[in-house]
Amino acid sequence: MTATPLILGHRGAMAYAPENTLEAYELGADQGAGGMEIDIHATRDGMIVAIHDDTIDRTSNGTGRVSEHLFDELRRLDFGTGLPGDFAGARIPTLDEIFDLVERRDLVLNIEVKDIYRHDDSYGELARRAADEVLRRGLVEQVFFSSFNHTSMAELKLSHPDVRTGLLHMMSLHEIGNYAATTGADAIHPAHLALTPETMRQARAANLAVNAWTMPAPFSSRSEAEQIDDLIAAGVDSIITNTPDIAVVRRAALAKVEALV
Repeated sequence: MTATPLILGHRGAMAYAPENTLEAYELGADQGAGGMEIDIHATRDGMIVAIHDDTIDRTSNGTGRVSEHLFDELRRLDFGTGLPGDFAGARIPTLDEIFDLVERRDLVLNIEVKDIYRHDDSYGELARRAADEVLRRGLVEQVFFSSFNHTSMAELKLSHPDVRTGLLHMMSLHEIGNYAATTGADAIHPAHLALTPETMRQARAANLAVNAWTMPAPFSSRSEAEQIDDLIAAGVDSIITNTPDIAVVRRAALAKVEALV
């Protein structure tokens, strides 16, 4: 029998609402997601906020790097600009506001630290500050961290051994168990295209959680629903998707089919 994976809204229900906003997270939860995947950056005055890019140009009516703006400046901007629906005026959320949502709706939270190309410790410090807040608020069981920068996850695990960490990757990893052990990781986060039967076998042998994510075209020739079906059939622990509603429906449909067999 296949697993019943947790559904995580990628940047919230970003297919339907402005990504990395409270509106997108709330919508994802309303659609049945058990948690959210978010991205974090720090403002010039040190506030931790949720945003994917290190600039605000694509997702707001402002310009410039997140790190160049004070939080109050970012808060006045519209992060729902140009999107369909009633999202005009959506604001950039703080990590504390997201933690409030996690507690109120009993969600799981995956915090991705965007430090793949960084050569200084600013993003390592950001991860440690976020982990401090996770510990302070007693959310260790509901929050985990991930990054494409596996060194940053190893360092976070050393400084905060109680927090859970995962290794994001788009290609297959060699000797997954041994590699993950060098970083202290609790999970791997493979893209759909990197998830093979051998990946699953090695991860399970190493007692690693598998939190996989779907990929948009042109990176995948499979539709979102087809990728979700693949991941459910593979037996992953979590599916990170732009369309939580589709994932919830597909999960229920496959469970119903199995119950009839």
